[in-house]
Amino acid sequence: MKKFLLIWSLFFCVASVGGCGYELVRDKGIYGGDISSISLPVFKNKSFEPLVSGFFTEAFSMELASSGLFQLNKADADATLQGTITSVTAAPGALGATGQSLQKVVTAFATLTLTKQDKLLKTWTYSDAEVYDASTINIEDPNKRAALQRIATRIARRFHAQLLALY
Repeated sequence: MKKFLLIWSLFFCVASVGGCGYELVRDKGIYGGDISSISLPVFKNKSFEPLVSGFFTEAFSMELASSGLFQLNKADADATLQGTITSVTAAPGALGATGQSLQKVVTAFATLTLTKQDKLLKTWTYSDAEVYDASTINIEDPNKRAALQRIATRIARRFHAQLLALY
């Protein structure tokens, strides 16, 4: 009797574990699997902020590659995702007693276009802002760059979430 119960419980465990698998996305890619590889060139930078295009290109590459939905920068890719940093601004956020800026707010605006064989499929526009410490001249620039990297990561995540929701 104990052998029967042991075999039965083992069978039940194997059957229940094997039967509860599911797939979130049946086809890889978007548009019903028509776009499974994307070319992601370096973002264009129309702002006067150096290095910002690299922050956005890296953030979008990491986010899209980690999703597993696309092959990135494959030869003869199905579509092209072109990104443009339209502007980056920094403004005082908090002033000290002497009138020196203790914190600043950096805001970045980006536009993305998805094209397939030179046909425009969709355009997205994003913006985000972050406060950073500007109390000392020596740490202001590194803090601004770190803030821009976090902004790029957040925009890439929002884009990826919106892409999954739409397709």
